Amino acid sequence: MERKFFLGIADNDRFASVVVGDPSGNIIATSVGGSVNYYYWGMEQARANLRDLIHQTVGWERRGSLAGACFTYKADYAVTEWSMPDLVSGYLEGTEVMVEDFATSSILGMNDGQARLFLVGGHSGLAIYEDAMGKQLQLRQDALMWNPIIRLNEKLQEVAGVDRKQCVEDLLYLKSQIELGKGLGVFTDVLDQRVKEGSSLALEVAFELAYDLVQMVMRMSTHFRGLEPVIGLYGQILLGSQTIRARVHRLLSLLFPQCRIVDVPLAPAKGAYLSSVLTRRSAFEQEVLINLYN
Repeated sequence: MERKFFLGIADNDRFASVVVGDPSGNIIATSVGGSVNYYYWGMEQARANLRDLIHQTVGWERRGSLAGACFTYKADYAVTEWSMPDLVSGYLEGTEVMVEDFATSSILGMNDGQARLFLVGGHSGLAIYEDAMGKQLQLRQDALMWNPIIRLNEKLQEVAGVDRKQCVEDLLYLKSQIELGKGLGVFTDVLDQRVKEGSSLALEVAFELAYDLVQMVMRMSTHFRGLEPVIGLYGQILLGSQTIRARVHRLLSLLFPQCRIVDVPLAPAKGAYLSSVLTRRSAFEQEVLINLYN
């Protein structure tokens, strides 16, 4: 009898993370590839990216072994189950395909049995909190605040006594890369490099971004009950910049010393995979959860 697998895909509109596992919650493979959000990239490109992801994680000839697949999108308002057939047609025939909201997948993929807070730092900021009873709350940050060009332009106007020529060169370089769709990755790399070189402008920008993220956790903390939650860090700004990540980690450790702070770059994909399994194996939920989190 052929062994069956389950697929979880989490899309952040710029790239997709994938987790493949068996029916018992054991992860077999993970991968990162191009976005499968066809509203952003068009159906042809999204299908090509999905094909590559299946090939990398399962193997194209073995895709028939997939019993279930779950997709979750950060821009989940744009994609529904009713619009998925054109994306998966010919690729996931015979596979039960579902779509889950990003918050549910992210929290599910973090941990089990205790309060959790999922903190996203990317083009937009997002804090998702779920208490031990399963009650969920969300807090979003204005996306405009996360535009690297706006951030640097504002600081260039505010900060005196810095090497403005170098800052302008960095800004022009960032603009050219953003036009190629490389905004956040290049931004975090340049920011960390400038911090290492002693740029006060870069350090201020990094610390302001870190402060905005910590403020979201502080606002959400009014809902904490009992033991403080596990805090999961996710997103290109938050995990892509060592300066920002270290600052956020330091401040949260001081403000919430009982919290456990962890990087969770695959949490949404893990949650999507787990949902795909549990829709078929509800009677074995505890076994699946234990295997996944171990």
